Amino acid sequence: MMAPFNTRVVRRSNALQDWAYGRGFSYGEVMATGKGIGGALAAAAVTGGLAAAVPAMSFGPTAALLDKVLPAPGEGPDEATRRAGFFRTVTTGTTESGRRYRSVAAGQGDPGYHATAVMLGEAGLSLALDDLPDRTGSLTPATAFGPVLVDRLRAAGHTYEVTEL
Repeated sequence: MMAPFNTRVVRRSNALQDWAYGRGFSYGEVMATGKGIGGALAAAAVTGGLAAAVPAMSFGPTAALLDKVLPAPGEGPDEATRRAGFFRTVTTGTTESGRRYRSVAAGQGDPGYHATAVMLGEAGLSLALDDLPDRTGSLTPATAFGPVLVDRLRAAGHTYEVTEL
């Protein structure tokens, strides 16, 4: 769901790091919805829901209906639900020389509430306290923080690992 944003951030990180990933680098995202007919139906439901969401929220009568069933600003899952959630992102890649890698980013806590708050808090602490790369301008997390933020997030309980396949 974040692909329209993430793809731009990753491509900009590559450019800002003097094409560290290569000039022929490409990046895309997919969402796993399962196998077989159930996975196909789940994929269709996600696609249809996303395609309908923006127009529905922009049209008065459906927006009013959605306001009645969706959480109000300031509402969200309770603490137990936030703590019980998790995120896990698996990325696979192939270099220009044919080497294959897999990375995993994972952590406890609902990604929209708990984990994001941890990430933002650690980024703020890093800005205030850490010796960061000497860069200015419109930066991405990779170029603004480098490995410093990854170390902070690992210390906060997140997992970030890369393995060669």
